[in-house]
Amino acid sequence: MNWKGILITLVFSMVSWGTHAENLFVSLLGKNEEEVNERLQQVWKHFFTPSDLNRYEADDEKSVYYEVSNSTAFILDTGNNDVRSEGMSYGMMISVQLDHREQFDKLWEWSKRNMAFAPDSKWDGYFCWQCKPDGTKIGGSNASDGELYYVTALFLASERWNEPRYRDEANKILTKVMIKAGRESGVYNLFDLDNGLITFVPDHAGHSFTDPSYMLPAFLDKWARTASANRSFWEKAATASRQHLIASAHPVTGLYPDYSRFDGRAYAWRHAAYDTSIYMFDAIRCPINVGMDYYLCGKDCHRQKAVMYRLLTFFKNDGFKHGHFTLDGSKAFGQYTCGMAGANAVGAITLAQSNIPEYRELAREYVQRLWDVKPPTGKFRYYEGLVYFLSMLHVSGRFSLDF
Repeated sequence: MNWKGILITLVFSMVSWGTHAENLFVSLLGKNEEEVNERLQQVWKHFFTPSDLNRYEADDEKSVYYEVSNSTAFILDTGNNDVRSEGMSYGMMISVQLDHREQFDKLWEWSKRNMAFAPDSKWDGYFCWQCKPDGTKIGGSNASDGELYYVTALFLASERWNEPRYRDEANKILTKVMIKAGRESGVYNLFDLDNGLITFVPDHAGHSFTDPSYMLPAFLDKWARTASANRSFWEKAATASRQHLIASAHPVTGLYPDYSRFDGRAYAWRHAAYDTSIYMFDAIRCPINVGMDYYLCGKDCHRQKAVMYRLLTFFKNDGFKHGHFTLDGSKAFGQYTCGMAGANAVGAITLAQSNIPEYRELAREYVQRLWDVKPPTGKFRYYEGLVYFLSMLHVSGRFSLDF
């Protein structure tokens, strides 16, 4: 028996969790830490300087963060003039990563007051996916990526600021969203108990399929180590999520669909206003999930590297022109965006230390493109901007799941 090899594997498995990514702006572009820190501070000020809600649509507006009181604030979807669990949970994740507890607490308090469904509701434990800026609920259900980011951000906040309350709140959410009555009530568990995959929306219409961009195996590995209950299930869910990031990618282009069946096949949901079986909006986030899992967990490196090489080569061959594609790449439309520049640079983490020069150069090109991107302003800065910001944290080595 190769005891030396087994020991190396065990040591790697113990230390790989909680590591940071290498700062690729330094290692690939030759920037120094001071430059990177200054850039991140600029990006924080760009998006999180409290702003005037009356000017949210102005072309020169930068912020997506709006304070309501001394204890509450929200992230505005500036393109739709509403507040979404997606943005609120992203804002909390960014805040805990950069050690901004005041903003974290204000976002979390607004979420609990306005987005959390009432204890006597069949949706108890979930967060309404869409609210008006005054806190009125618009949507009647959740959006499952919100719970993913909320729970993980709360676990991290508990560690970073030595506050058990956050951990308790995270565990309370996980308990409530995994004991639903399903068909009887019309509200299902956040994750399918049989296959371990997260549901698109845990209601009658959305519980039987999923969304590749909701596949966050690194988060689920964290839950498997941190949650107070169901740790073996979260380990199973992490494995299923990791597999889905391979199964749902096109075998040639590496492109992901916005929605998918549990087996990874692209899914065109008839209730959507567009074709969800192609690469459109949600799908741009998938390389973040792959790159994050690659450097934080390291459990599927070979396949993840292969998928990201295909995807990044595809966009390079397209000349970084388009933002929407059929999965085989035969039809292209829309524009390449700053969010895509960010997410794809996180995917490039998988290639950055390759012994193949072509791979390393491809990674360098994507990291350079991210560095050169300016954070968005104007009405449609919300989604692209937050994806860009999260990507900057990953590529700069400032994102951790262990405090």
